[in-house]
Amino acid sequence: MDSGIRARECGLADILAPGMVLRMPPYQRSYSWEEGEVRELVNDLQHATDEMRFHFIGAIVLVQMEDDTFLVVDGQQRLTTITMLLSVLRDLEPDESRKALIHALIGDPDRAMLGEKAAWRLTLNHVDNPYFREAVQEYDATLRKELETGDSDNHKRMRKNLDLLKTKLEQMTLAMRRGLYETIRDRLVVVRVTVPDWNGGYDVFRVLNTRGKAPSSHDIVKTEILQRAGFSVDEASKHARQWLDHESALGGAGLDELLSIVRQIFGKASKQKSVKDFAKIVLSKVEPLTFLDEQLPRYVEAFRIIQKGTPTFDAHNEQIKTAINHLRLIDHALWRVPAVAYLYRNQTDGEDALRFFTRLERFAYAMMLHVTNSDARQRQYRRLTQEILSGKPLFERNGQLELSREDQKKIRERLTGRFSNFSQRRAVALRLNAALESGEAVAPEEDATVEHVLPKSVPEDSFWNTVWPKGTIQRELCETVGNFVIVPQHINRAADRHDFREKKTYFFEKGGRVFALTEDLRNRNTWTAEDVRARTEQLVNILMEAWFGEADG
Repeated sequence: MDSGIRARECGLADILAPGMVLRMPPYQRSYSWEEGEVRELVNDLQHATDEMRFHFIGAIVLVQMEDDTFLVVDGQQRLTTITMLLSVLRDLEPDESRKALIHALIGDPDRAMLGEKAAWRLTLNHVDNPYFREAVQEYDATLRKELETGDSDNHKRMRKNLDLLKTKLEQMTLAMRRGLYETIRDRLVVVRVTVPDWNGGYDVFRVLNTRGKAPSSHDIVKTEILQRAGFSVDEASKHARQWLDHESALGGAGLDELLSIVRQIFGKASKQKSVKDFAKIVLSKVEPLTFLDEQLPRYVEAFRIIQKGTPTFDAHNEQIKTAINHLRLIDHALWRVPAVAYLYRNQTDGEDALRFFTRLERFAYAMMLHVTNSDARQRQYRRLTQEILSGKPLFERNGQLELSREDQKKIRERLTGRFSNFSQRRAVALRLNAALESGEAVAPEEDATVEHVLPKSVPEDSFWNTVWPKGTIQRELCETVGNFVIVPQHINRAADRHDFREKKTYFFEKGGRVFALTEDLRNRNTWTAEDVRARTEQLVNILMEAWFGEADG
């Protein structure tokens, strides 16, 4: 039996030889190596160089196409990193003739100037490749310091690894660098596996990705969808490019989370974020082409809105943005499922969106504050998502978004208690900041930390022990909202365990941003247990009014 698959041992230089054009197939994931993997490769090459021996780096699996180019089924990470290493060696080489020899494993400069595709040995996907050309492959590219990576996680990863390579190579002598190049050129051994056609390459890719570094969830889903769709090479390439655009917009982790959300929208919720059964749940209900062309772009836009806090409802944008930013502070992400489901269905009605996100914010804080059982919390979010998907009215008194008097009582009780959990403490403090008359919403990524006016840990000889009873009362009141202010990180560190008057100088006289939750301390001269209890009641009343007074009016 002849499978058509051919394998032979060769030098890496044979794969990077003039005339070889390597590019990524549409099902291939983006560049994903981290610094540890790059260090390991360089260390192995250094040892091989020191000992003047051959070094085997595994199999490179290629599909030969009709135009005599090759798709890289397995080996992208190694080929990309070695090209980065060669590019740094080239740019640090002072001798022009040697520089040209190194570049011969990267590309043909004369053909590059003419714009020929065959000028470069390696071409990445359409998102990564422009940066790869400009930051790595072109002459002197690795010496450029002004090149921006933008928001792409892949470009940032590439830049980080490139900087690591530069640092390691700059520490070597010129002779050591030249020896390293000779090892790559003459003693780096691979097994070249050639697969005869597109379908065979896809099957090999699936087998190979059951070992080694696991692909991301969205890579698994993409590969499954492309296979189920039965696309031609050109169709698969088109949809793979669109998929990479989605990854670029949301980041790899963001796209993973979105697909987990979509899976939950289509089927039963799961505690695990795994998308192993994505195809079974989602593609059993919608055709792959419909999902890719019509549904996924809308889901991506919906997720981008809640991920970045950037709604697109014109006149209502600022108010909706405020509610979304409050949601983004919460210590669980379950609210994102109904939020994506809602935005997928409603992309135009700003007034309705404002009502929804205002109530969803209140609902999500209630889930955080008094529904502590994770299964019960998940069930409530699932019921809310089903209400949205069914098209039922969302704002009726018996709707899932409405909270009973008993719920309100439990929320109030929780707000007057202790907040030892960092995430919950910050979420509640920043939500309080926005509820105050002169307050404003603060996005999660802003420099805003919770400072305990009475310190969490009071030294034995501290001033605080002269005005506060030691022990139980300090522990009970220290973690209540009445003892919280919000300050920038550097003020938090500086104020630390100082007494009340000294802390106020840091809060108001050191040039830091003064938040509304901190401002009401400006004219206070004492900070006692009675002050904290009274302030707790006052702040809880303000927040309850914001949620259940104005919100229901």
